[in-house]
Amino acid sequence: MNPLKGFMEASSIAFIGASTRPGSISALVLQNLLETGYEGRVHPVNPKGGEILGIKIRTSLSEIDDSVDLAVIYLPPESVVEAIDDCRRKGVGSVIVVSDGLDAPQKGGKSITEQMLEAAKRGGLRILGPNSMGVINAHKKLSTSFASFDSLTEGGLSLISQTGLFTGAVMAWLISVHNLGFSKSIDPANKCDLDEADCLDYLREDPHTKVVGMHIEEVADGKRFIDAARKTSLVKPILALKPGKTEIGARAIASHTGSLAGKDESYGAAFNQSGVIRVHDIEELADLAKAFIHLPLPKGGNVSIVTYTGGWGALAADLCQEFGLTVAELSEDTLRKIQTISPPWRQITNPVDIWPPTKLDIGDTYRTAIEAAAEDPATDAVLVLGPAIASPIFAIFDVLREEVASYKDKPILTWAVGNREGMEKASSLIEDDCLVFPTVRRALKALSALHQYRSFLEQAGGPG
Repeated sequence: MNPLKGFMEASSIAFIGASTRPGSISALVLQNLLETGYEGRVHPVNPKGGEILGIKIRTSLSEIDDSVDLAVIYLPPESVVEAIDDCRRKGVGSVIVVSDGLDAPQKGGKSITEQMLEAAKRGGLRILGPNSMGVINAHKKLSTSFASFDSLTEGGLSLISQTGLFTGAVMAWLISVHNLGFSKSIDPANKCDLDEADCLDYLREDPHTKVVGMHIEEVADGKRFIDAARKTSLVKPILALKPGKTEIGARAIASHTGSLAGKDESYGAAFNQSGVIRVHDIEELADLAKAFIHLPLPKGGNVSIVTYTGGWGALAADLCQEFGLTVAELSEDTLRKIQTISPPWRQITNPVDIWPPTKLDIGDTYRTAIEAAAEDPATDAVLVLGPAIASPIFAIFDVLREEVASYKDKPILTWAVGNREGMEKASSLIEDDCLVFPTVRRALKALSALHQYRSFLEQAGGPG
């Protein structure tokens, strides 16, 4: 059994060092866990006893009558090893260590982390941390994060992050701003035991995970990481955000994790070898995650561009080349179909400029052009450039929904610009697998990633 299962699917959790002090991390975690609807058993533990959020605080683990699957430790460094021994005696199999500052040598030469690991091995325990915000499983409404979520929206993205920021603020931002749903989030933090390779092994088998997003600061065992990443990439895409390209960034990582970041070129080579797609900020991670979840993989890199202004079409054509895509050469038959809705004096090419729409309203004009382009054998994907204005004159959203639903084997994605109401309406189309990007660069970057991943699968012999 994968060691992460005990963390991600725990039916009973003990919070060791739970505090009744308002604003404490443990109090916030407990409150969030109850508010998200976790149905498992919750056991706060503190020698002082008392009550928190209507739950009796046990004075020790031994006072808990039933079994405990997962323990979360909020204790000063000097108390952590004893707590691990208590977990061993109780039969707890999985432990999240939130406590930090465990790496300094103690009397006798061993650090608290080393002593903690020795105690854990004696009892067969597995550890996430130290300095970990733990795990989130949206499908079980389980969260050990102190970040508050309006709701743990279920979806296909799972995160592995060496910094707790992703298991909190970034997740809340991705849910509320980008309409992304989640499956899992894991923070291995300082990785004294379980690391990102273990996380990849678990998420590779998770049926709810469609895309894995990673924030990587350093990898200790490169060979093991490449092996786990490649096996995972063959069945689902991995998007990796790896800071530390510059000397200053590398020093910042060292000060945060206590580990050296390593040569950025080495990480680039490891990503290429294992099929990992590198992203450069969280906005790009969000864009690509949405693309992989909601769009089919293109069979190639040939793009048809449908636009209502020639200038936008030219910009899109330039960016296709920048991102390793090609403007498709449409057949004469396709061009004739589009010519029937265009003025006789306008010469139709790709990019397809449909302005002015002289014979049909704007919705039907877009429909005709999109269908003609999508049905051309030379087209692997369609990029639609359109208005996002809440006015019947510019009503194209219903058409986009219909066309995306009709062409399940070819990605259709949109760059739209308009007023606030129109853009908010456009962003809601994600529920219908219709992706609208706020810039053409972001749209084509996402399409390029889909093409890159398809090429990796074809070369590696994966299920593409």
